[in-house]
Amino acid sequence: MGRTEVLAKVIGDKETREYTFLVDTGATYLALPLEEIEALGLRQGLGRLRLMSATGIVEVNTYFANGELRGEGFSAILVPASTPLIGYELLENLRYRVNPVPVKSKRFLRARCILHTCCEF
Repeated sequence: MGRTEVLAKVIGDKETREYTFLVDTGATYLALPLEEIEALGLRQGLGRLRLMSATGIVEVNTYFANGELRGEGFSAILVPASTPLIGYELLENLRYRVNPVPVKSKRFLRARCILHTCCEF
């Protein structure tokens, strides 16, 4: 298996930054480290979410993020995580799908792949 990563911008009240996100189809939401969330000045949601993580169930604050992925704007729920992740919710909202086998399609996003696996999503 390989890793699929993609560049995307996140637009905050304080600044805009570009990140290399790991595409994680097992994750639901967009995620960034808390330090980055604070540096961007993202608006915090009113509630907390309970999520299943690799370490078990965690309760996290939610944030609202606007951004750009391959020239297309988006709005998404964002949660804190140790590494930048793009979960399936944002991918589905933008009408992308992950395909680990190179196949022709009407709408695939070409991502940078690592470990000798070529992926399109």
